Amino acid sequence: MFSKSKILAWLNIIRIGNSIALGIAAVIGYILGGGHRISDMTKLFAIAFFIGGGGNIINDYYDRDIDAVNKPWRPIPSGLIKPNEAFYTSIAFFIVGTTLAFTVGLGQGFIAVLASALAFLYSYKLKRVLILNNMIIAFLTALAILFGATACQITIHSIIASIYAFLFNLGREFLKGIEDVEGDKKFGVATLATVYGPRIAYIASLIVFASLISLSLLPVILYGYGLVYTILALVVDAVVVHSLIISRNLMPEKTLRATRELKIAVFAGLLAFAFHGI
Repeated sequence: MFSKSKILAWLNIIRIGNSIALGIAAVIGYILGGGHRISDMTKLFAIAFFIGGGGNIINDYYDRDIDAVNKPWRPIPSGLIKPNEAFYTSIAFFIVGTTLAFTVGLGQGFIAVLASALAFLYSYKLKRVLILNNMIIAFLTALAILFGATACQITIHSIIASIYAFLFNLGREFLKGIEDVEGDKKFGVATLATVYGPRIAYIASLIVFASLISLSLLPVILYGYGLVYTILALVVDAVVVHSLIISRNLMPEKTLRATRELKIAVFAGLLAFAFHGI
């Protein structure tokens, strides 16, 4: 029987908040494509949740030595979850997610296979490839929105939302490089922070987030997005600015706080597109 600490460890390694956000992203992509069936939304949520959760677990499996330096409290280095438990659970999550996707359609199944393969390869090898590593994470988040849209139709609104998600997560990934710089450098993970230094990583994040902020109200001007979108987009912009202020001294502990704060903005951004017409 699982103890409370074991259950919390599994929720931690799955990164339950991130996995739920991916599920919601797929649902929002579906809604932006004109979909409205609850059964479809439930299935799309589950697919994105399982594949996202599998990707998070396998990332912790391959990062267990790095986490022992950067974040020794993580489930595997702390001993709460055994490495082989994490590995086989991640594979099970990928299988469940892709199997469900094929029940939606052949195209959705192949997208799920692609997402699962990328998530696995990212943790296994590609995490050590400069820039590509950050691009893959940002792409997979944006793909969740487009994946949801494919169950109905891809529209300009789902494309805008996916671009927004890509930029947001790319900026966050650059900041995370500062947060993890010590362990990444020790184990040869190539990030902007390890190769060129934390300041360059911060500047890159600043540029990406500045682009995001400058584009955030463009849908209001071009496509008549409503008041709810406008307010929530401004909330996201404010959180982004505050996170950049927090992390400006380039200290890993401050950057950790900033990247955690950005998780709040994720849900505000998703809600903004869910209610863009109001």
